[in-house]
Amino acid sequence: MSETEFLIGRSSLDLQDDFYPDDMPSEWRFDYYSTMFKALSLPIDTDEDLDQIFEDLEETEEEFELVLSIEQAQLIDTKQLATLLSSVADYQQHFTLFCEVDKTPTKMVMGLLEGYRVCFQSSKPLKLGLKEALVNGQYLSFNQNPVLFSSEVWDEKQMRAYIEKVSGINARTILICKFAESETLNKIRIIAELLGF
Repeated sequence: MSETEFLIGRSSLDLQDDFYPDDMPSEWRFDYYSTMFKALSLPIDTDEDLDQIFEDLEETEEEFELVLSIEQAQLIDTKQLATLLSSVADYQQHFTLFCEVDKTPTKMVMGLLEGYRVCFQSSKPLKLGLKEALVNGQYLSFNQNPVLFSSEVWDEKQMRAYIEKVSGINARTILICKFAESETLNKIRIIAELLGF
C-alpha cells in the first residue's frame, strides 16, 4: 500500500451542481470550496481575487494546494512571464505553477521561475534537472509536488484504477479533475481514502 497523499480538486470555482448556497456572495466561494476540497487550479491571469485567496491561505492551518496554470505562450514570452510573476511573487510559497509544454523551457525562463514550485507536463522528457514521472504517456517534471490534470469523465472503477496507477509517483500528489463537479470530486476523495491514500 502506497503512502501517497492525494490533494483533490478541480479547475475554477464555477461549480454548477448547487454546491454553493444560493445566497452566498461570490467572494466567499473560495473559503467555502476549501473546506471540502484540498486543491484548486486557476489560470495565473484569473478574474478571481487572488489577493483574497492568498490571504485566506495564509490565515488557515488547513492543508490546501493552489495551482496557477500558465499557457506555454505566456511561459516562453519572458517579458509577459515576468509581469505575470510580479503580481504573485509575494505569495510564491502558496502555489504551484503548472504549464503544458511541447519543448523544454529556456534557461532564461527557468531563471525567472527560480524559487517557485513548478510542474511541467510534456509528451517528451524535458531534462530540466527536476523530478520526472511518466503518467499516461505524459512526462511530469516537478520540483516539489506533481500536478496531475485530467479532463476525463470516469466511473468509479476508472477512478480507482487511475488512483492506484498514479499512487507511487510522489508522497504528495495534486490531482486536478478539470471540470468535475462536487459529487465526482467527493467520489474520487472517498475512493482514495478507502484505498488508504
